[in-house]
Amino acid sequence: MADIKMAFGDRLETQHLLSGRAPIEGFDVDFTNPGFAPAPTFNDTVTKLAYDVSELTAANFIIAKDAGVPLIGLPIVPNVFYPLTGMMVNKEAGIATVQDLTAKRIAVTTGFASNPAVWLRGILAHQFDVDVEGITWVEGEADSLRGIDYLRNPRYRTEKLPDLPARLAAGDVDALIGAGGAAAGSDEVGLLMPDATKELNEYFASTNCLPINTLIVMKEESHAKYLGLADAVIAAADKAHAFYDAEEPDDGIHQGLSVGSLRKSGIFPRSHGMATLADSFKTLALYLFEQGHTKKHWTLEELFV
Repeated sequence: MADIKMAFGDRLETQHLLSGRAPIEGFDVDFTNPGFAPAPTFNDTVTKLAYDVSELTAANFIIAKDAGVPLIGLPIVPNVFYPLTGMMVNKEAGIATVQDLTAKRIAVTTGFASNPAVWLRGILAHQFDVDVEGITWVEGEADSLRGIDYLRNPRYRTEKLPDLPARLAAGDVDALIGAGGAAAGSDEVGLLMPDATKELNEYFASTNCLPINTLIVMKEESHAKYLGLADAVIAAADKAHAFYDAEEPDDGIHQGLSVGSLRKSGIFPRSHGMATLADSFKTLALYLFEQGHTKKHWTLEELFV
């Protein structure tokens, strides 16, 4: 049985790590495949340190690090997203523009401090001048940080309700943001932005930042124990990234975004490494500190190999 345990989602570029097409050279690895979405392994990553190397949402990583969980980041980002792409609104809630979200009730399906919620609040506040403290943030049963004693700023109004998609359809909440970057409409609900490409391009142009969905993390103990493992994972991820970039068609979908439109904007492909990713991680660290989810404003040197 392999000593080294890794877990990645079976999608996008990380599918090539799981399949062995982009091997972790020099190491015998036992892979956990959680399915298309990597979310089922997130909680074990932050509460049990179950894997030597695994995929984790970016906000969860920094919050867990702030709470003392001994993880370290690798400069590998399998996927990016734009939270407003998948935002659903109740058609009777009077929400036609982003500014109309002011003072509304927004459901966050994966928890108040989940990655989509943190990025959404930061973008609403910085790019659209929306008063995010005037919004009521409604959580469901799921919390991607359950078991981690993370900070909650009392400036924000929060509630909990079950079955958030049904609550949106019934009008008990006005809008909903999930984890996948895309959603299907119905008679009662629809997308706030059927095509958010323009807003994403404006955000990227003004910040040099793309909202990060997941990154690859490693246990600090494993980094010290297995010399060369971090370099081997980075090299394999670069190969997997090259396969994905070369083979993904323009009509493919990346976290709810058209790959063709991302290519046209110069956003896709985005190479790994801090030369590309630094501004995105700095922005997320700032959002987390501003929103009161971390005790300190984390630097890249403190977070990454």
